Amino acid sequence: MSTLTHIHIDLGNSRGKWRLLHDGVVLQQGTVDPETGLGLPNLAALDPAPLNPMQVVLASVADASLEAHLRSNLRDRFDCAIETLYTPASALGMTNSYTDPARLGVDRWLAMLAAWHPKQEDVVVVDAGSALTVDVVSASGQHQGGLILPGVHLSERALLERTGKVRFDDDVAHELLLGKSTAECVRFGIAHAQLGALESVAQRFSLQGHRWYFAGGAGQWLCQRMAIGGELAPDLVLEGIALMAGE
Repeated sequence: MSTLTHIHIDLGNSRGKWRLLHDGVVLQQGTVDPETGLGLPNLAALDPAPLNPMQVVLASVADASLEAHLRSNLRDRFDCAIETLYTPASALGMTNSYTDPARLGVDRWLAMLAAWHPKQEDVVVVDAGSALTVDVVSASGQHQGGLILPGVHLSERALLERTGKVRFDDDVAHELLLGKSTAECVRFGIAHAQLGALESVAQRFSLQGHRWYFAGGAGQWLCQRMAIGGELAPDLVLEGIALMAGE
């Protein structure tokens, strides 16, 4: 295990999540605005402060300009080398199902790895963020495949942008009910669609006996309503980075 100080960063489409580690121990954790660098760890606030050189391990699914902003902020702030993770054909006993392995998002790969690797059992990984992604890994480490659906906010935006009269200003929570206003019909419909997709996948592919992991902004909502249960695991990508980095 390296004695370098590491920052592991999971960079999504709007923000980055990070962990600061030294000797494999998490010292700090937080989020960062890639464009401004606000939220990056403050080394001076730690007692004792970790030593340079700093090693940054980055997993990014953001567009090139956003990633470039973050890289610039990191180099300005720290004396660091930046290692970028890409999706492999296989690693640590887990095998990618894609014909072109690099086309599988590195965030999905890392989340699957973190869910599967510790116990090496059948798992389903659900990330309910901008998109709702579902990935299935067998106990042998074979990625069985997955699904990508519009997430809650993308689904609502599509309705509002592509229809003339679906409009509302009400702040309505997502519930598994029948709606009695446009706002309720939209929000409740999206809720049924998101949960219904997962329940359909579980039944159609006999995944009730798998261990289910949930991440992303809507992960907790879905986890609490899945009849077969599951485990909330918001930091799977960061945990996958640590595995790939050998921490």
